[in-house]
Amino acid sequence: MMITLVLRALLLAGFTVSVPAGLPLPIPPLLEGKSLELTIQEGVLTLPEGISETLGFNGDYLGPTLRFSRGDKFNVDVINTLDEDTTVHWHGMHLPAEADGGPRQIINAGSRWQPRFTVDQQAATLWYHPHLMGKTAEHVYRGLAGLIYIEDSYSKSLDIPSEYGVNDIPLVIQDRRIRRDGSFIFNPGMHDVMQGYIGNTLLVNGASDAELKVPGGTYRLRVLNGSNSSIYRIRFSDGRPFTVIALDGGFLPDSHRMEQLILTSGERYEILVDFKPDEEVEVITDIYNSESYTALKIETTSEEAFYTDHPEQFRPYEISMADRPDGTRRFVMESRGMSGFMINGKTMSLRRIDERVQIDTTEVWVVENPATGMMMRLPHSFHVHDVQFLIRSINGEPPPPWLSGPKDTILLFPGDVYELILRFEDYEGIYMYHCHFLEHEDSGMMGQFEVVSPR
Repeated sequence: MMITLVLRALLLAGFTVSVPAGLPLPIPPLLEGKSLELTIQEGVLTLPEGISETLGFNGDYLGPTLRFSRGDKFNVDVINTLDEDTTVHWHGMHLPAEADGGPRQIINAGSRWQPRFTVDQQAATLWYHPHLMGKTAEHVYRGLAGLIYIEDSYSKSLDIPSEYGVNDIPLVIQDRRIRRDGSFIFNPGMHDVMQGYIGNTLLVNGASDAELKVPGGTYRLRVLNGSNSSIYRIRFSDGRPFTVIALDGGFLPDSHRMEQLILTSGERYEILVDFKPDEEVEVITDIYNSESYTALKIETTSEEAFYTDHPEQFRPYEISMADRPDGTRRFVMESRGMSGFMINGKTMSLRRIDERVQIDTTEVWVVENPATGMMMRLPHSFHVHDVQFLIRSINGEPPPPWLSGPKDTILLFPGDVYELILRFEDYEGIYMYHCHFLEHEDSGMMGQFEVVSPR
């Protein structure tokens, strides 16, 4: 705390503070219990170039990892100490509409928000971040984000790494545009809005050039693409394979051996990887249409710790579906330059409900990113609040094995067409669907659906 106060004083006095590179990887604090508090506050982040004014939850940048078990009460008080409004969205959670934290649940400056519900979904790695109309990109960029771990009896029974921060390692990967003095730049022009606000520095858990020193063993890495709009390819510098065991909404039915992963903004993966004693390897992040960075340097000691076989099968995520779905809807992602970003020809309005879905039904949503006509040919993503879905097909073909589990966010390159299977149950109310490229979202690529009872 004293160090933070000193750094803040130096920043206000106009000093530049140099911090050595190669510091240990920060591990976000773990927050769990019957009653939790998240304080949204101003802070400063120290980097090798200097320090920057930031935002954080319970700290200067990012926030603690919240951990719940299925059946727990979600009792979280969110306190906004900023001089501006914001929201906190629980990305990937199945929850009542009034607790969703979308642009309808504004937390006014100086006020407190108290969402309450029972956690009722399978084990998964989720995250939380602001979702204020027109300000989501800026608030996330300045540091407001954190992870959520959901556990259940099945996940606790598995013989896989599960000791938080020891062999179960969270990796929040973000790129930021940083000046020579270490301060963040967030001033997107038209090109940045179109192509995404891409940074010149890569941060992992809020640190650049971070290092992880551990004994040899099997490690579980929970990877979040926490960027505003960058598409990442994640791989190891020596090309070593790893096992994908889970994605956005939980475990895959069958694990899959891979050497690289593609993640769009908001996507998560859980992987298992083995490290021998006395070796060094780097986690490499390639940014689509940009640079490659060393995200993390991993060095193992001569000791050995927890080794385990990589499980081949997990529990399938079931969405029951009859011969025909209860309904089919189409969502066309449209980029029209100066006319804005649209879904089905409409930009976002809080005064309009775009789709009404009947509770206790299963639907197919067809999501398309056209590569023809007057559209600008840009990649997009698609995120749905409240529900996890299964991918039925991608461009008419079954999804690959590593996309065959529960998802809440997908990446669409120009010409892509996804068929998604969604089940709506438990809660009525208004939720969001949108592009998760945050500059696109803030520019109108978002809509509202309402889950309603039968008439």
